[in-house]
Amino acid sequence: MSDYALPVSVSITQEQLAWLDARRRHGSLSRSAALRQVLDAVIHREALVAVPDRGSTASEAVAGQGW
Repeated sequence: MSDYALPVSVSITQEQLAWLDARRRHGSLSRSAALRQVLDAVIHREALVAVPDRGSTASEAVAGQGW
């Protein structure tokens, strides 16, 4: 069985599309793969934030990032 979920459909702005296409590394990476990389980076960042640093809570750290 594949590790991938069923496809999802999303709408993005022209600015987001331009950023995504620029991230594709000269067309060698699909838009889907680029989006998976972005999601993985956000998940990783949230995991780092979930470990409180110097007494702050994870929710305080996330709030400080505008999430």
